[in-house]
Amino acid sequence: MPTHTMVENRQNEFFPILETNGEAKMKDISPASLPHFHGLSSEDPDTLMLEFVIVCRTYEYTYDEQKLKLFPSTLKDVALR
Repeated sequence: MPTHTMVENRQNEFFPILETNGEAKMKDISPASLPHFHGLSSEDPDTLMLEFVIVCRTYEYTYDEQKLKLFPSTLKDVALR
């Protein structure tokens, strides 16, 4: 049976992340390994997504809940706000 985890964002609002199995383990990933997106017009969001998928595959992040927990770490500056 799926469980819901409440995750707090920067504005102290909550949104649910559906955990499909509850057993998805998170490995330590160096922040330097993650692609970053600042929201600049010179950045390509498709490139960010491709790089993010590659990192997820490298660290064997196959479950959506793992990716959803990791993705906010890729956003910086305007993109994070």
